[in-house]
Amino acid sequence: MPLLVFSLRRIVFTIAALASKASLVSNTPPNESASTLASTQPLLLVLVPCRNDGASLPGLVECLLTNGYPHNCLRILLIDDGSTDDSLAAMQRLAFSSPYVVRSLCLQANHGKAAALNAGLNADPWGEIVAVYDADHRPQPGALAALVAPFTDTKVGGASGRTEASNALASPSAYYSAVERMVHQQLTMVAKDRLQLAPALLGSHCTYRRSLLDTLGGFAPGAFLEDSDLTIRIAAAGYRTRYVERVPAFDHVPSTLRAFWRQHVRWSRGFQDVAAGHSGRLLRHQLPFPLRLELLLFSLGYLDRLALLAAAALLLSDALLHTQFGFPAWFLIAVLALPYLQVVAVFWRTRQPTAWWLRLPYLFFLFPVDLLVAVRSTLDTLLNRPRTWTSMR
Repeated sequence: MPLLVFSLRRIVFTIAALASKASLVSNTPPNESASTLASTQPLLLVLVPCRNDGASLPGLVECLLTNGYPHNCLRILLIDDGSTDDSLAAMQRLAFSSPYVVRSLCLQANHGKAAALNAGLNADPWGEIVAVYDADHRPQPGALAALVAPFTDTKVGGASGRTEASNALASPSAYYSAVERMVHQQLTMVAKDRLQLAPALLGSHCTYRRSLLDTLGGFAPGAFLEDSDLTIRIAAAGYRTRYVERVPAFDHVPSTLRAFWRQHVRWSRGFQDVAAGHSGRLLRHQLPFPLRLELLLFSLGYLDRLALLAAAALLLSDALLHTQFGFPAWFLIAVLALPYLQVVAVFWRTRQPTAWWLRLPYLFFLFPVDLLVAVRSTLDTLLNRPRTWTSMR
């Protein structure tokens, strides 16, 4: 049953996304004057939590300062989360060079991303909208204006923008990560936005309504996926989340198998935390049933991988041990084929160049690693193994 539900979900989202015209260009009016922007844009606080990211910070700050958002409506708070490199010194230099826009905050010990973001919120009450960026992101011109645009609707509580990998073709693991992200954002997120099913808030290149963040108590301390946790809490509070496909930010995805493994294990454990914290609440909530069902499936994260492995085990048991589970082989084949059909659909929708199509075989070799991630993270959670933040590089 779980495989059937997740497969139907994939089909519905693929159809809905393909029915939505791709809009991969800036939605910032090109002829809007700086004075008009200054008079219409809300006050925006950008939080940049980082640990040992001193080398990446200048590039991000430059992109934010030259993004086209009026500086009198913009404040950038760089948060040093217990770095052991020269990150704090880099922050102080950036703040000194742009004293009216860029500020820095030093946390003596490492507390994790969610705690660093909460410290930033507590340290600076300025701003109607709060944006979050990781140090390695590079938002393109017009991105900030695009991400605050949905908040003209008073029922919007958060928005996420499109993020693309700048190193997608660097290695098989980078390609797999980039394709996985593309399917999630440019099929699933597009469809969920179109169907008003709470597109997920992402960890970077995203915005929140400040007053709602304050009401909800900020980011969940210690959470591996503070963004996914907030996606559900914002929907439960009666607010919408939006996906802004136009105006991307670029970053680097893991280029080694080791980094890929560590990132995905962390994500999978994060989804398990979200499911444990919200599943019961969602089953009892008075939200519309389609939204409640989607939030529940979203919170279950990597469960589809475990269900796929269970189905394969039943088939092997019938073949090798002559048991009588009777799981249909054709259904398992169809379930395995569906994600690859989604990849073809998103490549067609976004008109990917030949180099992306030629690397499609990489997906077949790395998908088993993705399955093993689900097993490993589940064992880690069941055995209550230590939860530590590690570098994804």
